[in-house]
Amino acid sequence: MDLRRVKAFIAVAETLSVTRAAEKLHISQPPLSRHIHQLEQELGLTLFLRHRHGVTLTEAGKRLLEKARALESAASDFCSLAQQVSSHEACAVRVGIGWGLWDVVNQIRMEMARTSPLVTIAATDTYCWYDSDEQLRNGALDVAVARPPFDPAFDVSPPIYHETIQAIISDASPLAAHETVSIRELASEPLLLWDRHVSPVLYDQILELYARAGAEPKMIPTPGAGPFNHAGMMLVASGRGVYLGYGVPLTGPQQPSGVAVRPLSDPEATVEIRVVRRKGDDSPMVQRFLECVWRVFPRVECVPVEAASRQAAVGSLR
Repeated sequence: MDLRRVKAFIAVAETLSVTRAAEKLHISQPPLSRHIHQLEQELGLTLFLRHRHGVTLTEAGKRLLEKARALESAASDFCSLAQQVSSHEACAVRVGIGWGLWDVVNQIRMEMARTSPLVTIAATDTYCWYDSDEQLRNGALDVAVARPPFDPAFDVSPPIYHETIQAIISDASPLAAHETVSIRELASEPLLLWDRHVSPVLYDQILELYARAGAEPKMIPTPGAGPFNHAGMMLVASGRGVYLGYGVPLTGPQQPSGVAVRPLSDPEATVEIRVVRRKGDDSPMVQRFLECVWRVFPRVECVPVEAASRQAAVGSLR
């Protein structure tokens, strides 16, 4: 049923005048009369009696008037809800979350809920840098909260904070009793190291930390392992060695058996966390997200991204 005909019926029934009803609906009389005629034909009923001074409702018209008002109200509610849904989707920021960075983004989400309750976060897991880069390029993401390397083709924020690199060691090791561990203390253990392409910046950083400590790592390749995953933890629990990583969640009902996770105490044993977005994307929602980022993680100084280091890291993979 055409809702225009229903609206025309209600307007004529309430004014008892085609002229006044047309003025109320901001249309001319001919289309209004046509809507009424078409509705009567569709229903097989006469809704109005026409006379020289206007119209009056028939008994059928009187019985249908309240139902017509209910139908118009339901249609209005439907349109209002559709607009709210559309507005909600338009106010969603699509955020890629690097491995283990959920709590960082959740703190930003809580700030947005406090200051911009109509803006929501639609989260997507991005497990590695090339995953988030691709989704930013194809428009699937608006921003990504990520670790290096950072593509200079994107707009990359100053560091929002520095994440400490973690050592995953056997819980049978004497080092498990320490609150932190150093590279020197780990030097005698075999170092389980993943393929460099998984995280080239962290890979190089780990080797640099060993070099600064004057230690030569006894590296054991671990295909399938990474900066953090279950395959690497199983190797550590099996006594194969130690490995270094980040974003290590321990969410079981009890302390995990076989491994202990301890932060590195060495200077510069940290990884930068930054916000990445497409250059020139100044949409209000992205700007609102960035405002909340800096309220949660206040900037002390602006540290530029060195594109050359990123290109060097990635270039060796080609």
